[in-house]
Amino acid sequence: MANVQLLGDDNPETKDIFAKLKQKFGEVPPPFRAMANHPEYLKIVLQKMETIMGSDALDQITKLVIAFTVSTLNNCEFCINLYAQQLKDTGFTDKQFVELLAMIDFVGSMNHFNNGLLIKPNIER
Repeated sequence: MANVQLLGDDNPETKDIFAKLKQKFGEVPPPFRAMANHPEYLKIVLQKMETIMGSDALDQITKLVIAFTVSTLNNCEFCINLYAQQLKDTGFTDKQFVELLAMIDFVGSMNHFNNGLLIKPNIER
């Protein structure tokens, strides 16, 4: 159960925003219903999302892989499920998911190894 009220469609301050979200996602995702308790913040987050996801500096699959990875590292079950489904919708395979998690495992373990032994980069410039 959420720690804040997930606002319904009847809130006059967010009615138009919710209509746009329903058009885009088919529903108003729960995090946006929670953010609606602070409409100004909700607007900022949606603007950030539109800016980043609408940019073509990175392709959509790369963005979803990054989102899935960060969600996994942050242990956000809601986001892991969301981005996993979006990746599956692009044709992402089971083998690709396993390899992605293997990369997270490998890089994370190397980070811990290097941090624990205080191994520093040998960068000559």
